[in-house]
Amino acid sequence: MAQSNNIQLINIDFSKLKVLIIDDQRSAALMLKSLLNSLGVSNIDISQTHQNAIESCKKNHYDLLLTDYHLDATLNGFELLCLLRRRKYISADCGIIMISGDNSTEVILTSMAVEPDSFMTKPVTLSVIKKKLTEVRTACIERKPIYEALETLGIAEAIELCKKKLRELGHNHRIEALLLDLLIESEQWEQVEQITDILKKENSTHKINLVEARLLHHKGKLAEAIAVLEQLIKRSPLIIDAYDCLSNYQAESKHYYDALTTAETALRLTPSISHRALNVAQLAADLNKDDSLVAAGKTLAARLPIIDVGWIIRFAEFTAIFEQLYFSQHSSKNRRQLRLELKTIHHRAHSRLLPVQQPFLDCFGHITLARLYLAQEQPLKAKRRLMLGLSTYFDTITKLPSVILADVLPALVHFGETKVIGEIYRALKLRDQLDGHSQNRLNALRSNEALMQSVKNLEKALAHCYQLASDQQADQALVLYEQILIDYPYCSEAHIGRLHCLYQLKDFDEAKVRQSLQAVSSMPLPDDLTQWRDRLLSQMSEPHSSPRQKHIALTYKNRANRYLLAKTPTALAS
Repeated sequence: MAQSNNIQLINIDFSKLKVLIIDDQRSAALMLKSLLNSLGVSNIDISQTHQNAIESCKKNHYDLLLTDYHLDATLNGFELLCLLRRRKYISADCGIIMISGDNSTEVILTSMAVEPDSFMTKPVTLSVIKKKLTEVRTACIERKPIYEALETLGIAEAIELCKKKLRELGHNHRIEALLLDLLIESEQWEQVEQITDILKKENSTHKINLVEARLLHHKGKLAEAIAVLEQLIKRSPLIIDAYDCLSNYQAESKHYYDALTTAETALRLTPSISHRALNVAQLAADLNKDDSLVAAGKTLAARLPIIDVGWIIRFAEFTAIFEQLYFSQHSSKNRRQLRLELKTIHHRAHSRLLPVQQPFLDCFGHITLARLYLAQEQPLKAKRRLMLGLSTYFDTITKLPSVILADVLPALVHFGETKVIGEIYRALKLRDQLDGHSQNRLNALRSNEALMQSVKNLEKALAHCYQLASDQQADQALVLYEQILIDYPYCSEAHIGRLHCLYQLKDFDEAKVRQSLQAVSSMPLPDDLTQWRDRLLSQMSEPHSSPRQKHIALTYKNRANRYLLAKTPTALAS
């Protein structure tokens, strides 16, 4: 057996390999297939689109994936591999080789972030691909039992297998790195320190330097950890993980401007990696640096990982950070400028998204504006934006991503829109798993027990009022509706119920009628409330009604029609 890159190469039977080539250029894929055929690889599939690659990986177990970095306008090889791994469409022991004719720093570093087994630059030669395939397949065979143990027997058994492999093979960078990661995950810091000390003397790598910094941090030696990372970056300025770690430690040591500078460097080197844009945005918001936050938002929007629901989660996380900065501004001019910047960011994201995803962004944009209007004490504008954003989904709430449902709930609770709240809670109960952002939003709501009880009481009170009105006890129902509107002055159902009672009692209290019509006429509502409202407006404008009542009813009926016709395709366009 030969030694190469700390891997003891074994003889590989290429004829037994099942390989998937992913490249949008058919000629390049066929040329690569021809080279593999020359090595004896015959079981080869080709995918020219990311959709085809996903379907192929769902149906087949591949030993090796060779994917081009630049695939299409939708996503790149890095994003595709992230998706395949997240959905477990490829096994942990599947070999990954990233290929690209673009050897720019961004492409190489972004490719390395997904931790492929190897990277090849085009044009690919037979000798190079034979060497890479042998190395990658050897590494896959060596790590397969470790990952199987990790999945079936647990982390302790996987650690023991790593140690056993290292005793058999000697130094092996990949298994050493895996062992250290497993030890850190299980918080076995003494063993981490022992192994790190040995490897520093005998076989030091960038990974060892990173682990050394984490060890120092764990011991509370923050300044020393920062010094190790700064030295590592000075020696090897393209070790991108070191920037993430350094930025976090600088922020922890209250060197916030240094942390921001470090995070911006990492984002500049790998603009496609969204967590780095969010890190910059958060540090910028904490420092009240709107220019850095906006720049990070534009980078994020232009490179959203749009292949699945992750894009809206990242965008919601950014928006929460944006709102932190926005609400801290005391100048109306600054707030107006930030709204304009947010509009630009939304437009960038809109052009990045697939057509099927764009309605979700429109919905989310309306919800964002609703929160901004609420903060500016413009509740009616906020409520209209909220209901406008949800209007497409009143009957199909379950189609909305969890992050939108979680983000809209606090505002709906504020307005007392119990019908929509109930639909959203029923939809969320069907979700197997929630992202961290959504979980935090929901936890904040649930922790406010008084608020949650208030919503439950509101739901019962509205049901009781409706029953009273249906039983021809409009006078009693009206009293209760008035009480509800003290606590929830913009509750749609309470306002329509009040109008209904006033009409039944033939009590044309112009101030109350105007107030309730204003609260419900200028926005979409769920179907049952819309039909109730429209029926009342029609009854109020009938010939037997007084001229004044008829005039007011027709005015608000026309206003309702105008508002509904004036829906904007993109929430932040106005």
